[in-house]
Amino acid sequence: MKIRLLNETNIRAVAPALTEIVSLVEQAYRLDADGKAEVPTKIGVHPARANTFLHAMPAWVGGSPASLGMKWVSYFPGNFDRGLPDSTGIIILNDPDIGLPCCIMEGMYVTFIRTAACAAVAAKYLAPRPPKTLGLIGCGGLGLWSLRVFTANFPTIERVLVSSRTAKSRQAFCEKMSQEVKAKIVPVDDPSDAVRDADIVITSIPPGDIRPVSGKAVRPGALIIPLDLVNSWQDDVLAAVDGVAADNPPHFAAQVEAKRATAFPALKQAVRIQDLVAGTSPRAAASARHIVAVCGIASTDVVVGWEIYRRAQVANAGLEFDMLG
Repeated sequence: MKIRLLNETNIRAVAPALTEIVSLVEQAYRLDADGKAEVPTKIGVHPARANTFLHAMPAWVGGSPASLGMKWVSYFPGNFDRGLPDSTGIIILNDPDIGLPCCIMEGMYVTFIRTAACAAVAAKYLAPRPPKTLGLIGCGGLGLWSLRVFTANFPTIERVLVSSRTAKSRQAFCEKMSQEVKAKIVPVDDPSDAVRDADIVITSIPPGDIRPVSGKAVRPGALIIPLDLVNSWQDDVLAAVDGVAADNPPHFAAQVEAKRATAFPALKQAVRIQDLVAGTSPRAAASARHIVAVCGIASTDVVVGWEIYRRAQVANAGLEFDMLG
């Protein structure tokens, strides 16, 4: 039972281009819409510390070639204070024909790029016009990869407005990423400025009392994409938007009901991103405001992971070992 072990360095060496990652995610959504995927809602345990979780995320995706596997991902806020990452992940891939495990890979690289890619696919089908201004609230790993993925896939983006908890973090982020992307990257002190002037707003902030996105700041035709799901927007956002899109609408509704109960009554019925991709849900009016919930469904992890694994096999990357000794 030979299994290939891939660390982050191995993965980065063989990973597809960001435009290809978006195409892979789009294909995973399309296969899901066509009934060629089995993607149960993630299950997990929640240890005693506040907001911690350990989630199991299995998926099978048909098509040619098929993909099978599971992601095992944790979140332990406060780890940064100990010099440790707050999120960790492992992806285990199984052969779709015989079920045997064939690869174990580091999971956070895939998590970051596929999450940003999911947002980019939603934007492709919901944005009423080519975006020119991107707003980022939060500039950790998800903010960084969102910037990379969106500027690679939407070359019309000319300006990026960046807000974060501290002036130091956003200034450092803007200086670093200005060397990497062509768009003008501007730090802003008031997070409302990253909402009011943006065509697409992406948030990735931890749970807290401050929610920087208000409904009155959302411009007509704008997309609000809270990769943190429920941490960044004020209650009036759900009433202000014209529509909701999600790749797992029941999960998003459950999260809103559990964690944002006062906003829950205003939550509109969500259209599935998968159905937008498949063309079974019509495009919205150009002036429509949307909130987009990327819930983190395992089909996208597994499809991207399998493409990386196939490339690693060709390149003989990583370490191969026999599980049975």
